[in-house]
Amino acid sequence: MTFELRDYQKEAVDGLYNYWAGKAGDNPLIVAPTGSGKTAIIAQLIKDAMSYPDTRVLVVTHVKELLEQGASGLLKLYPEADFGIYSAGLKQKVLDRPITFAGIQSVWERAYDIVPAPDLVLIDEAHLLPKNTETRYNRFIADLKVCNPLVKVVGLTATPYRLDTGYLHQGKGRIFDGIAHDIPVGMLMEQGYLSPVISKGGIRQIDLTGVGKRGGEFIESQLATAASDPELVKSTVEEIVDLGSDRKSWLVFSSGINHANMLADEFEGQGIDVGVVTGGDSSAVRERTIADFKSGQLRCLINVNVLTTGFDHPEVDLVALVRATASTGLYVQMVGRGTRIADGKENCLILDYGQNVQRHGFIDKVKPKDKSAGAGDGEAPAKQCESCQTMVHAACQICPSCGFEFPAPTLNHSASSYLGAMLSSQVQSEWVDVDDVKYRRHSKAGKPDSVKVTYKYGFFEEVSEWLCPDHGGYASGKYQQRKRLLNSEADTTDDALNECHFWTTPSRIKIKPSTHNPKYKEVVEFDYTQVEIKNEAQSKDFNRFGDEIPF
Repeated sequence: MTFELRDYQKEAVDGLYNYWAGKAGDNPLIVAPTGSGKTAIIAQLIKDAMSYPDTRVLVVTHVKELLEQGASGLLKLYPEADFGIYSAGLKQKVLDRPITFAGIQSVWERAYDIVPAPDLVLIDEAHLLPKNTETRYNRFIADLKVCNPLVKVVGLTATPYRLDTGYLHQGKGRIFDGIAHDIPVGMLMEQGYLSPVISKGGIRQIDLTGVGKRGGEFIESQLATAASDPELVKSTVEEIVDLGSDRKSWLVFSSGINHANMLADEFEGQGIDVGVVTGGDSSAVRERTIADFKSGQLRCLINVNVLTTGFDHPEVDLVALVRATASTGLYVQMVGRGTRIADGKENCLILDYGQNVQRHGFIDKVKPKDKSAGAGDGEAPAKQCESCQTMVHAACQICPSCGFEFPAPTLNHSASSYLGAMLSSQVQSEWVDVDDVKYRRHSKAGKPDSVKVTYKYGFFEEVSEWLCPDHGGYASGKYQQRKRLLNSEADTTDDALNECHFWTTPSRIKIKPSTHNPKYKEVVEFDYTQVEIKNEAQSKDFNRFGDEIPF
């Protein structure tokens, strides 16, 4: 029996083999967003490996639920696979099969008992591996390399970084040596493989003023205290009930056990069937509560740090972040609980009460802080409309949902919530009036000089473009297309700088976040319609392009 991978899954598998063929390293990562089908990728890698005689493959993860999912998924896709499971939690201890699914807690001291030694180790949820040689994962892999120095270790994760140490393949103590392939989450949403996510910021947010950090993350007890203000809990639940009225399955991330119980009481008061799961529950209680949620008996499930990875319920169409996190990985994992597709599910609504979208940015553009640079928190890559709570890019000056014009940057949650963006592709471009234009020479080592044009607009905002008469090729061609609009006769950078102060300037420009770096903006269109036409050539250009002059 054969199974067919999706194109992006094939690319991930090919990316791994190309990584090895190029001798980039032996132990790479495959970045696969939640819901992208890691099981199919793993199944293909195992099937390929089994085509070589006497090959041993070991799949390792940290929780029994993931082991069960992985083994059952492999059986569906590759029924002839000869595998065993080694997990105390699953009451199975089989180590003599060509393919083994193992829990790290059970197997970490048994590396020398796996005979013959594995040739390929696949680690699911690899972001859980710390860079510390004394952890179970690291000691286990070190022992495996003694048994078989040629063993290859591949990590699969949606988030290839940790809050405490940054990227998994960088820095001292790392297991992985690079990223073989990264599947873009935005692409999967655009192609319909994942559910789009949209965001609303809560009317009232958790006040983090007195909440400190320890190890880079908010201190749990202080965060729980801040989130447990009774009026905040009440307004939060009322808003979730209101905005979730047409949604079937609500997953809530709370700030602590007491906070979860306070939220549950409020939901029950609103007539909502709700359950709570925490790390302190017995496995039986937790599994029963989750089963009731998946069957639809519970509309709302509140959890305390237990459903961030490995939880699979595609019907989740509302995720409420009633907590704050400084961890980029945790933010992505929480949002990822709502990205799986399901029948009748148009998108997943993310309700954010901890300023997480502002802190981390759009889900397809998030990046962890560079630990080596010692950087601070930096600017918020997204902000919230004061009028309608739409989440927009930090550079946005006019809200694309309600038309509100942003004053100086601020956070204000005094109005009702509204649909907003969580993907960079959902951010709309906007027209802004040009107040002033500045020109200067721009020099870069190894390149001809160019003219940097800076447009000023709004409240001390600005955006720049570079005109490159001397660069040749596309860059010079683009400048030549602009010459008549500028009323320019210059063919070189020097001549352009001599005459630029007499150039015609647009009355408006259309801007959007840069595709290269969303912290900055780029110009995509020009409007010269309100500018006096200075010569016949420019008049012809005006007639050709109409109201909007393309870039």
